[in-house]
Amino acid sequence: GPAYTRPAPHTGPGPAYTRPAYTRPRVHPARPRSTHPARPRPGPAPHTGPGPAYTRPGPAPHTGPGPAPHTRPAYTRPAPHTGPAPHTRPGPGPSPAAAAAAMNTALSRANSLFAFSLSVMAALTLGCFLSTAFKQRSVAVRIHVSKVVLKNVEDFTGPRERSDLGLITFDLFADLKPIFDWNVKQLFLYLSAEYKTRNNALNQVVLWDKIVLRGDQTKLEMKDVKSKYFFFDDGSGLRGNENITLSLSWNVVPNAGILPLIMGSGHYSAAFPQSYEMTKSY
Repeated sequence: GPAYTRPAPHTGPGPAYTRPAYTRPRVHPARPRSTHPARPRPGPAPHTGPGPAYTRPGPAPHTGPGPAPHTRPAYTRPAPHTGPAPHTRPGPGPSPAAAAAAMNTALSRANSLFAFSLSVMAALTLGCFLSTAFKQRSVAVRIHVSKVVLKNVEDFTGPRERSDLGLITFDLFADLKPIFDWNVKQLFLYLSAEYKTRNNALNQVVLWDKIVLRGDQTKLEMKDVKSKYFFFDDGSGLRGNENITLSLSWNVVPNAGILPLIMGSGHYSAAFPQSYEMTKSY
């Protein structure tokens, strides 16, 4: 569009238009405060006539014995609080440096060392058990019975009846060295007899036992060994019984792990006579 041009000055007849000058308005002076006396408050006129002045009705003062009824107790200021301040906001915790210093005490270090030692010992114990858990611990055993004596004696453990008593002399040969390793503490050996009677399908009696410690003689060569415990039957099941099976078993007592029960690979079947031995010697 066209450029802006300033209008030409007034040159016609008559006076030129001029903008009136700005005049600041006049400020009124502050209104002075009133000096008139205060207006009296309306109320009843003072009593000036004859007779007593009017009094507001109310309860008569207490004149009888005892405390005045319906009296308001005097206000007693409570004692100042001496205990811990109630509803106080906890302050900020210890600084990181103070917390680190508390954790590095001798007691905390000893506790950490003890817990670490227990963890290491538990790991070593588990490794010790797993290293020998699946090892074969059965060995060959050779048993031979050289003498059998059968007697019928009075049994004092029960009713007044007579029971069979067997007395056995045996030979035992076994090499227990392959059973021992670094996780075996000792062996508990026992010789047992198993047989069948009319009253019981299975009878088991321990005749002899022995403890073999680590470092003891592991090769057993025993001859003419008498039974350590009495071979009693609860009746007359030993007379004429031809299937008395003797076997050697042992419990492995390890340093760490379970206690397995192992039976030797050899056994012996003995037969008892048909007649009782009447002599008292054995």
